[in-house]
Amino acid sequence: MIYERERGSSWTEIAQYLGIGPAEAEAGFDANLDNWNTAFEVPCRLDDSGQKRILALPTARYDPAWARDRLDTWAGNRLVLVNDERPARSGLVMAVPEAEFPEATP
Repeated sequence: MIYERERGSSWTEIAQYLGIGPAEAEAGFDANLDNWNTAFEVPCRLDDSGQKRILALPTARYDPAWARDRLDTWAGNRLVLVNDERPARSGLVMAVPEAEFPEATP
């Protein structure tokens, strides 16, 4: 849903695919969109105990090599009928130069 809003889809369009009304879609997901936008300014918060940091963005933001490997594992486990030797990540493009993430090179 966040992706659809970021690319310009209206709540009406999103609601149509979810089979609910636009107001219900906005009420149900607007907080997620707010959290996503806030995460870029405040990338982590403390848990209720005040002892542990909780990351606001997906793990892939902080550890792209881990995310890449998990994608390959997922594809390998679920796409066994496809006769393709290339890893699932072969078509992905890094958003930042590889020099900044040397561990992420294939």
